[in-house]
Amino acid sequence: MPHHYHSRETAEVAEFIDSFRQESVKSGVFDSAAADDFLTTAINQSAGVKVPQKLQAALDEADDKSASMLSRAIFDGAAVYEQAHGAPCPADVMQQAIHLAYATTNDARRKMGMTLDSATSEGHDALSLQPNRAVVAILAALTEAIPFAHYLPADINSNEAKLAIMTHQAGRDYGRYSAGGIMDGANSGDTYISSSREHKCEVETDAEGDPTGNITGKLTAIQDTDETCDPDAATVKLLRGRAIVYVDGMIVAKEVSSTGTGTSAVSGQVDIEGTTHQIGGTINPDTGAIALTAQPPLPASSHVLVESFIDYERAPELTPEIITAVDTFQLFAKPWRVTTHQTIDSRTQMANELGLDPYSEGVLGIQSQFANERHYEVLRKARRLAGRNQETFDFAWASQGDYKSRADVWRDFNAVVGAVSQRMALSTMNHGVTHLYVGENVAAQMQGLPADIWEPSGVVERPGIFRLGRLFGRYDVYYSPKVVLETANSAEVLCVGRATDVTRNPFVLGDAVPPTVIPLATNADLKSGAGFYARNFTSVNPHQPSSTGCALINVTNLF
Repeated sequence: MPHHYHSRETAEVAEFIDSFRQESVKSGVFDSAAADDFLTTAINQSAGVKVPQKLQAALDEADDKSASMLSRAIFDGAAVYEQAHGAPCPADVMQQAIHLAYATTNDARRKMGMTLDSATSEGHDALSLQPNRAVVAILAALTEAIPFAHYLPADINSNEAKLAIMTHQAGRDYGRYSAGGIMDGANSGDTYISSSREHKCEVETDAEGDPTGNITGKLTAIQDTDETCDPDAATVKLLRGRAIVYVDGMIVAKEVSSTGTGTSAVSGQVDIEGTTHQIGGTINPDTGAIALTAQPPLPASSHVLVESFIDYERAPELTPEIITAVDTFQLFAKPWRVTTHQTIDSRTQMANELGLDPYSEGVLGIQSQFANERHYEVLRKARRLAGRNQETFDFAWASQGDYKSRADVWRDFNAVVGAVSQRMALSTMNHGVTHLYVGENVAAQMQGLPADIWEPSGVVERPGIFRLGRLFGRYDVYYSPKVVLETANSAEVLCVGRATDVTRNPFVLGDAVPPTVIPLATNADLKSGAGFYARNFTSVNPHQPSSTGCALINVTNLF
């Protein structure tokens, strides 16, 4: 699915990364000299490509060696993302990585009013655990990114990000829309701009239910349904001589005069089952009132519809308006913190006997927990949202297994996921399903599907979340050992859609303070350790239609 970046800064990152990749690869491999040359040229504004402002700040504080490491981290991180998720790294994820790299600079530290470990061209902090923190920040952001999430950089001063949703709305009660009605997504396309108005007229009957020959109705400013106008709505001025009468969809009569004043005559005829019915009567171009007659009377079941067109020259005040509106939502970062401690005896024993550093291992464990915890938090929120869009897929293996293979049954799954995907596209006004999360049983079966419907990722099985492959050429499938529930004979498939832009995604993530490790002082008991701190938001989109980008398929009778 193509990505659309409505943020100028994100669009600049996309342009920069595309150019950086093209210029940095020579003979199919990364060329550090070419990458450094491109960055130097871009910084000097002679490459026609603008270096993202926050990356510029990080490069300004780095020496030549550190700057080269930053460029390599960007390239390698993007490559790891593509390998892990089977798609190029989106610009908003790269922008988030650059934002985290910027957060390690002295400029960002002054704005935050905090002392965090970092590196500059002058050297690293005395207590720094990672001298090349900007490099670590970029690699961590890209390798630990949640595949269906969009990222929105938070302000480093206020720990707040603003999410702006742009909508198009009807400016007045007109056509099929009420004032303020949304005109985006599936809501777009109903009668509004068109001057045409259509009304299904009433074929009048007597007390015995026999048609009298009279046919009445009224065209107004409000097209209440596809075929009826609201009779109590504002009257309209119609173009004289343009009214058309349809019976069962066929044109049978027209307004005969394009000049004059007052009511205008209508004339025509229609043949129904061998009987010719003469159509006459009038339409009033000043009020929209319709008064027709049919001789002999039309059958009571006849579908009689009159169409005419608004005369904006006579009623310019009826010209419709479309308003572009922006709704702004605030997203606030929340803190994450944890500490790890080791005694001097444990550190020396593990180092001497096992060659391990418990301090470093503790930090690695913290980082892994942080990334996994955030991913599972989003999955739990997705499963709750999915309750609004559910389907059941009866695998029915006990009966279908007699004449179908499991691959044949899974082919039928395409219709079910397609149904929830279309409902998702209608409700979000943006996108359908892009990612599926499955448990052990479904994962095992999908890995055995034939190549015409399954493309394996090549990623070796691991105990956490990882990408299995692509189903039906459309859906990226991930294994999750948690959240997605399975029983002995049934399983859940959690469906999530990644939007085409940040504002429309069901989940929006961002970091105000990058994941930071702060070495802790050694106490009198000779214990040392490290503190981990991060401040970010992991939020369901506060724009309700955009938050509906989740669905759940319950697979039953698997065995």
